[in-house]
Amino acid sequence: SIEASVAPMLHSVGSLDRRTALRRVAGAAVLPVLGSTMPTEPVLAKEIPPGYVPRGLQAKVVGEKVTTPNGLIYEPLELGVTTEGNRDGPPTSGAVVEVKFTGHMNGFDGPVFDSSALRGARKPAKEDFVEVRLNLEPSLPNGFFEAMKLMKVGGKGRFIQPPPLSYRDGKSKVTGDDDSQVKEIPANTTLYYEIELVRIIKP
Repeated sequence: SIEASVAPMLHSVGSLDRRTALRRVAGAAVLPVLGSTMPTEPVLAKEIPPGYVPRGLQAKVVGEKVTTPNGLIYEPLELGVTTEGNRDGPPTSGAVVEVKFTGHMNGFDGPVFDSSALRGARKPAKEDFVEVRLNLEPSLPNGFFEAMKLMKVGGKGRFIQPPPLSYRDGKSKVTGDDDSQVKEIPANTTLYYEIELVRIIKP
C-alpha cells in the first residue's frame, strides 16, 4: 500500500519540520504510482505508399529476385548498362522513360491482357514501346512503377504484382486492352509482367 511505503521514509526525515517532510514523502510516493498508470500510445507501422521503392534497392544479380516493401517480386533476366549516369537508371518518380512490356494473367505463360506492342500497333509509327512518366501514368499500375525503379537502362526482367499494387488497388475489375486476349481482369487478381527498360528520356 501507499501507507506502508511512506512509513520508512517518515522515519528517516531527521531534522526537517513535519510539514516539509510530509510534502516530500507524499510526492515521492505518489509519482511512481501516477507513472505506472500513464497510458502508452501504440507504435503504428508507417504506411508504405504504393509505387515506392527505397533508395538503393535495385536488381544487381541475374536471377536473384528482389522483393519491394509492398510485396512486388522482380526477377532480373538482364541487368542492362553498368555505367552510373542520370540517364542510366534506375529511374525515379517523375522520370520519363521508354519501356517495353507484356502483361499476363495466370502466370507468365498465361493470356495477355496488355502490352506495349498492342498499344504501339495502333499508332502510326507502329512502335513496340511506350513512353511512361513514373508514378503519373494512369494507364499503368503502381506495381509497374516499382519494377522500373529496380532496373537500369537495357535491363530486362519479369515481376509478379500483388493485387494491392494493381489497377484501382485491386479492389474492382478492370478491362484488358481492346486488342488483347483478356476482356476483363477480376478484382483481387495477381498479375505477371515481362518488362524491358529501353531508355530514360528525362531523369
